[in-house]
Amino acid sequence: MDEEQITLEAPSTPKTRRPPSRPPRLELRPPPVWPALVLQDEVQKAAELLEARPTSQLRVATWNVWFDQRCAHERQRALVYEVLQAAPDIVCLQEVLPAFADVVRGDDALKGIYSISPQSVGHYGCMMLVRRDLKPNFSERKLTSSMDRALLWAECTDRCKGLLVMTTHLESLNTEKYRRRQLEEAAEVLQGCSLSILCGDFNFDATQTWGDWQRSAPQRKAHALENNVLREVLPSFVDTWAELRPDDAGYTFDGETNHVCCPDSGERMRYDRLMSQRGSGKGAALNPQRAELLGTDSIKGGTIEGVKPSDHYGVLVDFVVDC
Repeated sequence: MDEEQITLEAPSTPKTRRPPSRPPRLELRPPPVWPALVLQDEVQKAAELLEARPTSQLRVATWNVWFDQRCAHERQRALVYEVLQAAPDIVCLQEVLPAFADVVRGDDALKGIYSISPQSVGHYGCMMLVRRDLKPNFSERKLTSSMDRALLWAECTDRCKGLLVMTTHLESLNTEKYRRRQLEEAAEVLQGCSLSILCGDFNFDATQTWGDWQRSAPQRKAHALENNVLREVLPSFVDTWAELRPDDAGYTFDGETNHVCCPDSGERMRYDRLMSQRGSGKGAALNPQRAELLGTDSIKGGTIEGVKPSDHYGVLVDFVVDC
């Protein structure tokens, strides 16, 4: 669809919009310098796991880290700690605050094993960590957006040459037209790349519409769900969680199990996705093998009892890859 054919209006404020505690509310009051991560031992263990992983295997994680100031330092240190325990080859983060980005980029141990995207995160944005021997080239494209959203991607030039991994945070709230246009813009970049992944916070669920838990009946039937845009705009991509765990709802924003960070116990949604290019039977291919959630346990000894690393759970997917 050409940009001229679509009218994108400013986000409305429907009665069913998300509570004020959900984005885009943003109170930027971080201290000028955040404490160092101090995770050298964990980085060393991650380096050993990365070194031992065969070139035929690829592990990718996506995680919205939550820009809220509540226990921010300990939450995001716990988040990086958990990421290092899993040792993904590629880590895609959303809602990264500038101070957090500075701490990650200034960590010499992390920089020893990961190349870190240099693009500005703005007020809050996306950041990527890619194992160094993939030799990534990072690029960014601003999206059609009223919230300064963007695409961030890494093109790998070694170990798995030709692999392109892209992350984004699609428009929030009641902005379905924006999200469709943003996915179309992602598809334009991904076109012609046979070995690619698109992941991040998509801001819609696979089986329901936001607010359905407050209604006597679902707002839309299955054929009319916003999730169908993925099949329409990205027909050659597979939703890895749905492919690998079709009977598991895989809620990545769950007010029932993450009640400290998510205020509405009824809001249980799979906003976060990891989409991979389907193999064509010829040439390079990505074959998803296993998927799990990250950050589902409370932080041990956390300042607030029950607090977890983020209001979102991360998604981790293992692939067998033919580069």
